Amino acid sequence: MQNRKIKLMLLVMALIGLTSCTTMNKAKMIPDSMVQDLTPAFESGEFDSKVDGLVVLMDASSSMGKTYNDYVKFDIAKAFVRRMNDTMPPISAVSGLRTFGHAPQLTREQTRLFYGMAPYNRQEMNKGLTQVTPSGGPTPLTAAINEAAEDLKDINGHKAVIIISDGKDLTDQPFMAAKNMQAMMENHLCIYTVLVGDDEKGKILMEKIAKVSPCGFMTLAQDIGSALPMAGYVSDVFLTEVEKTAIAPVSEEKLVTSQKGVGLGYHKTEALMKDLGNIHFNFDNSDLTKQGKTILDQHIEVLLNNPDVKVIIAGHASARGTHEHNQNLSEKRAATVENYLIDVGNIPSKRLSTIGYGETSPAVHEPNPEQMNSKEAKANMRVVFEVIVK
Repeated sequence: MQNRKIKLMLLVMALIGLTSCTTMNKAKMIPDSMVQDLTPAFESGEFDSKVDGLVVLMDASSSMGKTYNDYVKFDIAKAFVRRMNDTMPPISAVSGLRTFGHAPQLTREQTRLFYGMAPYNRQEMNKGLTQVTPSGGPTPLTAAINEAAEDLKDINGHKAVIIISDGKDLTDQPFMAAKNMQAMMENHLCIYTVLVGDDEKGKILMEKIAKVSPCGFMTLAQDIGSALPMAGYVSDVFLTEVEKTAIAPVSEEKLVTSQKGVGLGYHKTEALMKDLGNIHFNFDNSDLTKQGKTILDQHIEVLLNNPDVKVIIAGHASARGTHEHNQNLSEKRAATVENYLIDVGNIPSKRLSTIGYGETSPAVHEPNPEQMNSKEAKANMRVVFEVIVK
């Protein structure tokens, strides 16, 4: 009798395993797809980061091992994170990839950081993502949200949490955890949810969680599987479009000297000061952006048509960081601009001089220096031209 029971149990287990294998064999592989890398647009100054900290929460529970539209939901989730990551530019934000629900052979932890918290790095996040396999176990989304709040609590500025899940087998507890996290962040948080599959109860819950934050929203993973929708998603969640500053057309009357050997005079100098607009830089960076080079090309024309003018190139930095670091950074920015004017514009070096002010002469006051992507900080990451009449 006992032997018959054992045989029956083994038969049931074999049938379950066979069914599971059959399901996996029927599932399609997620096809590789192109992405639109937003790095060039970011580096040219079209976009800037609007987040200072971010955590991606990915569901790796057993329900994610089921299929949706012939694809394993876990594979859909991983493909979403990978494509999002490959689309993102190198933003200055502290980031992390946290999963919840795991196969016991991977880890017995309810939730685990597989990448971060660390300055955002595309390669490192992808490396962390490859470690998350296979799916299994319950869905402890509440624990993951609570841990994400801990991950982000010491980061100043704006934060984003992206939750990718099928929403299955969940109560209202994750919703309450999201409300607590939003309150802890004092509304400096956007929660974005991504539904994998079509579970109706899961969809309702994911929508509720996203609406906890006034800036969050829910989206369907299947709606942004290709390059352009993903680029739109990344720009909506992580980036802000930089307002273009129109460069006024250069008038001949303003550019040329009045008589050979005669100084430009006060009013001429004032006009030139307006023509030689500021050059802005990315955080902790002394490389010229595409927009910066465009503005400098205009400056070269102004300087070539006004050979009696000398300029002081003054570098500045935002308040975050040590005084010594910011001083060095401001000097590097000034030197970068000087080298461009000499190498590209053939402006004689004797007409140019540089100085660095570090963070000691800000264009605007920074009420919170730790917010490296605040409007005030960005305004201070600059080079200014001081015109000297010969």
